[in-house]
Order: sequence, then C-alpha cells, then structure tokens
Amino acid sequence: MAMLLAATLGACAAGPAADGTGSAGAQPPMPDSTVGAYLAGQHAIRVEDVSAASRFFDRVLLSDPANPALRRRAFLLRLESGRLDDAAALADELAGGAGESASVARLFLAIEAARRGDFARTIAEVGRFEDTRLNQALGPIVAAWAELGRGDAAAAEQRLARLAGDDGFGGLYRLHAAMLAEAAGQIDLAAERYATALARSDAPPLRLRLAAARFEARNGRLEQALRRVDESDGGISDPVGLKATLRRLAEDGGSDAPTAANGIAEALFDLASALQRDRGSNSAMVFARLALRVRPDFDLAALLIAEILDDRKRFEEALAMYDEVPADSPYRLLSQLRAASSLEGLGRDDDAASRLQALAESRPDLADPLVRLGDLERGRENWQAAIAAYDGALARMGPLEGRNWSVLYTRGIALERSKRWSEAESDFLRALELRPDQPYVLNYLGYSWVDRGQHLDRAKAMIEKAVELRPKDGYIVDSLGWALYRLGDHAGAVTHLERAVALRPTDPTINDHLGDAYWRVGRQAEARFQWQRALTFDPAPELAADIERKLREGLSGPPDRSGIGTADGSARRPG
Repeated sequence: MAMLLAATLGACAAGPAADGTGSAGAQPPMPDSTVGAYLAGQHAIRVEDVSAASRFFDRVLLSDPANPALRRRAFLLRLESGRLDDAAALADELAGGAGESASVARLFLAIEAARRGDFARTIAEVGRFEDTRLNQALGPIVAAWAELGRGDAAAAEQRLARLAGDDGFGGLYRLHAAMLAEAAGQIDLAAERYATALARSDAPPLRLRLAAARFEARNGRLEQALRRVDESDGGISDPVGLKATLRRLAEDGGSDAPTAANGIAEALFDLASALQRDRGSNSAMVFARLALRVRPDFDLAALLIAEILDDRKRFEEALAMYDEVPADSPYRLLSQLRAASSLEGLGRDDDAASRLQALAESRPDLADPLVRLGDLERGRENWQAAIAAYDGALARMGPLEGRNWSVLYTRGIALERSKRWSEAESDFLRALELRPDQPYVLNYLGYSWVDRGQHLDRAKAMIEKAVELRPKDGYIVDSLGWALYRLGDHAGAVTHLERAVALRPTDPTINDHLGDAYWRVGRQAEARFQWQRALTFDPAPELAADIERKLREGLSGPPDRSGIGTADGSARRPG
C-alpha cells in the first residue's frame, strides 16, 4: 500500500516546492477549462500543494466522472489533503476493485467502520487487504483492536500474535500487546509486557517509554511514571507539562485508557511515523490523517501532519495544525516551538520572535523558547538580541551538561560576530569541555584562531580532528585548507580547498579561498577564475569588495583577512 500511495501521488511530483514560498495563502483560482484544471493540478502536485491539487482534480473529475483513474487520483488527494468526508463518496466503489489500489479504500472503510463502532465491518475490510509487507503489520493490529471492540479479548490476542515472530515489527507488536492487555482489563499482564519491552534495550524508544509512563500513571504507579520522565535525559520536550499530564491521569484514572478505536489510531500513527522516517510522506500523511479521523484529539497525529506540511513548505497549513494542539496538552510547547519555525518559513520573523518571547515568559522553567529565540535572532544577524536570548536560556539551565554544548557554541558565534572575541573564545572552550570531540566547535574555534593568527599549531590540529570526524563537510574541509594557507603551506591548501569546492561548489568564501591559494602557487589564471566565480554566488559586501580588489591588483603580500568570513564562511550561518 505504501508503494501504491507513493507511486500514485508522487508520479508527477518531485521534490520541494518549486515556488519556495510554501504559503497556503489564498486558494488559486479555478481554471475555466478541464485541461487548465488538469495542468494546474499537476503543477500543484509538483510543488506539493496537495490541498490545491485536490480541488483541481475534483474539477477534472466533473468532466469525466466515470473515469477510474481520475476517481482514484481524486480519492487519494482528498485523503491526503484531509478532506475525508469528501473521500467517503468514492471509497465504496474503489474498494470493490481488484489489486493493491483497492486496499487504500478498504483501509478507509475499515477506519470509518471503527469510528461508528461497527467492528465486524472493520474486520471484514481488513480481510480484503492485499498481502503486502505493510499490510502484514497493519492488518493484524487493526483486526486485533476491532476484535477487542467486539468484546472478544481472546480473539484480539490471537490476531495480534501473528506479529510476535516478525523481527521487523517486533517493537510494534510489543507496544500494542501491552496496550491491548490494559484495554482488556489485564493490568498485571500489561505491566509485565511493558517491563519486558523496556528491558529489551538499554535505550528504549521514547514512544514506548511514554506509553509505559501513561499506563503507570493510570494504574496507581504515579511515582514510577514520574521517574521515567526524569530519566529521559533531555528526550522529552516538555517534562514539566508531561508530569502535569501524568498527575491528571493519576487523578481521573481511565480517561486516557486505550480503547478499540484509540488503539487503531495508535497503530496508524506508529506506521505513519515509520513511513515518514523513510521519507514516505505521501503514505505517512494518509495514515496520519486516518489516525486523526478515528481519534480527533490525537495530538501526536496532528503534530505529524504539521511536520509533513512543514517539510513540504506548506507553512500556513502547518501553522494551523500546530495551533490546534490544546493548551493543556503535553505537546503544546513542542507545537508552539514548531509553529515559530513555520512563521519563519513564511518570512514572519517578527511574529515568530514575539511568539517565542511570549512562550518564554509563560514558561520560566524552560530554556527551549529562549534557545530558539536566540537562534532566530542569530539567523537574522541581530547579534545583541541573540546574545541576550542565549544568556537567558543558560540562566535557566542550571549546571550545564554535555547536551548543553550547542547553546554555548551558538552564543559563542553571536559573541564572535559582535567582536567580543574573549567572551566568544571562552564559550567555545567551555563547549569543548562538555563535548571534547564536537566537530563544529573544533572547526569554529580552530578557524577563528587561524583567521586571527593565534595558536596556529593547535588550531590546525583541531581542524584536522574536525575533518576526520566530518570528512564530507565542505565548510570544515575549507577550514583546514585555510589553516594550511595561513601557515604558509599553499600547495597543501590547494589540495584541501579543491575538495572543499567540490563539496560546496556554490559557496563564495570557499571559492575565494581557493583563488587565493591558486595565486600563491603561481596559478594566477585559475585564481582569477575562482574569484570571478565567487562573485557569482552573492558574497557578502565586504567579501565582494575584497574579491574585486584582488581581480584588479592580484595578491602582493599576505592580505589582512581578519573580519572577512567566519568559521563557517562569510555569508553562512552556523548550525
């Protein structure tokens, strides 16, 4: 089924949105002709605007309503764009067909039946699924939850047991076996299954750990549930919010307990997440839409839909989904942080900054909103505002741990660009204390030292280590080439800078560096070519002026390069 969805929805679609705007905005006007609507629909698919594509293909379908290919296309687009009521009008007929394509409609009908509580119909539709690898997981889980919905816990166990020996779906089986036992009232068995699943790994998946914590909170084990949050080592975006949710679950008991319909929604979400990790966003979107269909308050499914929309640069649609996550959800913080990113994608940086500032003020216990605000301000080169945000974030963190290195690193960048070098250097060195082999910190500090003519031997060793750790990172390879250049090894610099240009062919600073190295080894014609090439890649004004000077005068003595470029390039922004 996944291959079917990807082939059908993606046959005319390539990669990212061609217009680059990503804004849903006003709906494009409907062409007068069928051909115009068809072409508009194909373009909308190409730029991954599925909502518009669905409207255009509905218009095409009106001209030939019996066309099976058009009906199939319209159905799938309606599903993917979230128009599930409209999709229902086409599902019965498509489900009656043969081949893998019918499985999509049968899955939809199975989900619709579960929503109505008609679990016998759900099981019947599952029985008609094509025998694909995906359906080998989906079918037994959906049927198991449907059997439970019919009141037959033993049949549910038998259905789910078909996955027990499948290594590829083992984690999915263990999670749903535990949830199924709780839903059947077998609390001790559920606890045993969660314990067994968690013990299989020193680092169990976060999804499993959170499911176990919610189970424990519902069933009189609140302290153990809270400990799971404390043991998450930064994996949970909002531990305070999650703990509040767990305490609410402990107070009202079964309000969050798994049911047959919710179990089906959980299964759809789990498969959607797996498909999204494999970049199967068309299939992932359909599964996530169906999960939200059967469980409208499923915040995780809403977040996944918004994430896919973000990836497609449909930022306004993503923003609307993020804002639907309720204020009391443990995922509200995550949704609002991502909403700020969507606002950035729309070019609404001031709105994003305001939202992050408000979030920081409403949650004085958390550093994340201020970290994101610092990143935003750094991205638009508001260095003082970035530094202030990072200062606030670090003040909220308490004793720093290894995972906090990145905040010191990014504050160090802002300080360096603000010409507060001693403070920046201190941050970089402290970041390396927390993560001694962090390649980006090694590179930035080493490059900065080279550019300042300081600690050159140590800087070279640091950058060599960074290249060893990230051999395909053109920026880091450029740093090594530039270090050799500053140390007078111009031939060695050429070797590394040529590789850096191959890795990052359109970076103006790297091309400029290679031009300088060529000049020093007597390859003046090639040097001028590289400088001319660098000018075509929109260098920063200061760098452009320096390149134009070199094109007029060449290089006589070693130029004063201080202030031109940073550890990640002149116009580049780290991170």
